[in-house]
Amino acid sequence: MLRASRRVLRPGGRLAFTTIFIPSGLSPRDHRRAARAGPPAVAATRDYPAQLRSAGFAEIDEVDVTDAYLATARAWLRYGLELQAELAALYPPGEFADRLVRRRRAITAIQAGLLRRSLFLARPAPRRGNVQPKDR
Repeated sequence: MLRASRRVLRPGGRLAFTTIFIPSGLSPRDHRRAARAGPPAVAATRDYPAQLRSAGFAEIDEVDVTDAYLATARAWLRYGLELQAELAALYPPGEFADRLVRRRRAITAIQAGLLRRSLFLARPAPRRGNVQPKDR
């Protein structure tokens, strides 16, 4: 997908995306806790800068937005609890209660440093033999 994104960018364009991931260096136990607490795709921890470079991107920046992720997770839980009766009626029995449990688990994992969220920004590396136009 990153290579396809690179192909469709306009000259001078850049790619931006956010992702939730498990930081490297965790113990196997903490890695399992993080995988259980995060969204389904989080278990496949990736080295996003390396993947971007491999797909032909350069000028790669990472902005840690974990604090905003934590604030959002707390807000989801707070409003979920406030509107629990109304929201639970929209789901099959027990499903909304399970969602609240997962939100609490995610908040605990974020606070423990087991889950992070980052914004990645990258520009395509100049193609060999091509001169990239300079911004004016």
